[in-house]
Amino acid sequence: METLSQNIRYGLRMMLKKPGFTLISVLTLALGIGATTAIFTVVNAVLLRPLPYAEPERIMALSPARPGSSFQGVSEAKFVFWREHSQAFDGVAATQGIGSGVNLSGGNEPEFVSGVRVSADFFRVLGVHPAIGRDFTQEEDSPTGERVAILSDALWRSRFGADPALLGKTVAINGTDYTAIGVMPPSFRYGDRIDLLVPMRTNPASRDEGHNYTVLAQLKPGVTQAQARADLQLVFDRFKDAFPKMIWRQEEGIRVEPHLASLTAGVRPMLLIMFGAVGFVLLIACANVANLQLTQAAGRVSEMAVRQALGASWSRIVRQLLTEGVLLAFVGGLAGLLLAQSGVAALAAFIPSELIPRTVEIGFDWRVLAFALSASLLTGLIFALAPAVKAARVDVNHALKQGGKGAIGDDRGRMRSMLIVSEIALALVLLVGAGLLIRTFVSLRGVDPGFDPRNVLTFEVAPNGQQYNTTAKHLDYFERGLDRIKNIPGVQAAAVTSNLPLGRWLNLTVEVQGREDSQRSTEYRMITPEYFEVMLMAIRQGRAFSEADNAAGEPVAIVNETYARLVFKDADPLGQRVIVERSVPNSRPCQVVGVVSDLKQFGLNSPAPPAVFVPLAQVPDKILLVARQFVTMKFAIRTSVDPLSLSAAAKREMLNIEPSLPVTNMQSLEQIVSLSLAQDRFNTTLLGFFAGIGLLLAVIGIYGVMAYSVAQRTREIGIRIALGASSRDVLTLVLSQGLILAVIGVAIGLAGAFALTRLLSSLLFGVTPTDPLTFVATAVLLTGVALAACLVPARRAARVDPMVALRYE
Repeated sequence: METLSQNIRYGLRMMLKKPGFTLISVLTLALGIGATTAIFTVVNAVLLRPLPYAEPERIMALSPARPGSSFQGVSEAKFVFWREHSQAFDGVAATQGIGSGVNLSGGNEPEFVSGVRVSADFFRVLGVHPAIGRDFTQEEDSPTGERVAILSDALWRSRFGADPALLGKTVAINGTDYTAIGVMPPSFRYGDRIDLLVPMRTNPASRDEGHNYTVLAQLKPGVTQAQARADLQLVFDRFKDAFPKMIWRQEEGIRVEPHLASLTAGVRPMLLIMFGAVGFVLLIACANVANLQLTQAAGRVSEMAVRQALGASWSRIVRQLLTEGVLLAFVGGLAGLLLAQSGVAALAAFIPSELIPRTVEIGFDWRVLAFALSASLLTGLIFALAPAVKAARVDVNHALKQGGKGAIGDDRGRMRSMLIVSEIALALVLLVGAGLLIRTFVSLRGVDPGFDPRNVLTFEVAPNGQQYNTTAKHLDYFERGLDRIKNIPGVQAAAVTSNLPLGRWLNLTVEVQGREDSQRSTEYRMITPEYFEVMLMAIRQGRAFSEADNAAGEPVAIVNETYARLVFKDADPLGQRVIVERSVPNSRPCQVVGVVSDLKQFGLNSPAPPAVFVPLAQVPDKILLVARQFVTMKFAIRTSVDPLSLSAAAKREMLNIEPSLPVTNMQSLEQIVSLSLAQDRFNTTLLGFFAGIGLLLAVIGIYGVMAYSVAQRTREIGIRIALGASSRDVLTLVLSQGLILAVIGVAIGLAGAFALTRLLSSLLFGVTPTDPLTFVATAVLLTGVALAACLVPARRAARVDPMVALRYE
């Protein structure tokens, strides 16, 4: 401890003795450690931090297992069967969103809140219970159960003023009275923000094949995930024997995975890639500081020689230098933590919360602090190791004779050159990755979405409850709304649709009459006649819908090009008849009267799905009432002015028609398209930022090495000039040295990038992970930048005065 104390005190004196070196090193380390800590804070919050439930490691997500599919939806029939026959769980629960939200009436203005249906075991599985009131009972979770509701703490406070007497009173939800029986604790979270919970009202006799449930289960104490999987395989086999027609094609069992892994499966690869990228930045920073340390150590040859001459062992000298390195790293780590704090705030604001779960939980905790401490310690050891090893190999006699001048080990800077090569290689890997993502983003921006998003205002309404229990009642409300909106100055056309592009979608089973082999899950869109005009979609064959199609008569439909190509192939689709959900009462065949151009639905990087459009007026009541559980109806308004400037007027007109129905998600169609690119924009910006930092550090590193090399070779350069070498010869000599380092680094970096960019394949579109153009352009760019960094030291060498150089040393 006494030796350690001496080493620390001496290290502090050395840092204060050379403030310039200390400042540059601390800033470099702060940049690397700060960026790494900021990304780890996100990784920790999303992937590592346990879910805020009792014993979260026992909570499993259950879903049908199919090779190559990550779909997690479960049908009501499967959920009931799994719950009744599994033996590995203390409880099995299901949840289902209430469409896009629910209407909460009362007060000055109706409020659109998010809600979820849950089965009675939901609270027991998660180990979370209302802070006030009680859970749902099994009787309430039945088809004939009493209508009750549990509120979130936030809704209870904002809407009802934290009234403790609210329990037992009725709350109007979608025009129906529910009895409030509980309030969840403030810390309760489940997925996105949840304001309201109502019973699932599970039907044990259900044979519904719609896979719309999310199923969670709590393992019994001592039961492993593998044992649960084996138990559920038996359950699957029994279900398959009992209901063979309800098994999907290629369905081979029941997937069992931790709820956290299931929740974050979609973002895990991207976050780990970003964490790896920022790790490269930290390694580049370490190489930079190691080079600075080697430069400093060259001036301490005499000190090390004297220490050894006085009896200091090599291990004692190594400990001293490692202590100095770790001390410097800790100071850089503290600065990095301060940088990370502001960086995390900026990062949290930039992260697309719609795509990445648990963003509200991003923040510092003991794991983040432990990571920053460990990163600082490891970083200090890494960059201090090289000068420590070199210092231990000092030739004492030679160093004392030279008076401490020259480089440690007299290896002509081979170690510094190796560090620079590694910096360039790491920077090139980052630049190639960023280049591929930039090309992906450019490719996505160039994709034709199949519609014109300019000057289109959109918003949502959700007519629910007994007041809107038929298609005719919905249509009456929408037609009154459209009439009012079309009279707003600046409105050119307006329509209502169940699905906007690049948003939620609704799939139903559609088949061609007389062709049982044509049955397929198809995108189903309910629209009013002007929808194609608003979206500026082209009718390829036949005709668009007209107001005449709203009248009672033969049902009609329009299919998109993808559906026509996949289903009708070479046959003429016009005049064919399609059946939507054959099992629905009063579902009549619809005659195909047109083929419309495709539009993107799942994303700009996904092909347009097969779709069938039907006039809203002709939708059977049963289909509309089921559909509104999953989607809300949207207004789309084409304008001749800035669409958002009409937001207030459109909202006012809608509330004048029906004050109890809130208007939500008021945004332009361009904003929806931009949101669809949020994930790719985030990936590109973040990796591009890290690549820029890596490039900057590599440039600074190569500049430093070349400048030091020129200073060390001043006498040699003076002799060359005195013997007749021209300035051009000297310039070429120095630049060639830098070029050799750059080429070696680029070659190694290209090999590394070729191997590692394959990890980006799931994030790419319109470009391959080994795209030659990106690789060549990045290599040329980095080589050019490296040469530019060598230019200043090279020109300085070319202007050396031989008389001054010969008197040097």
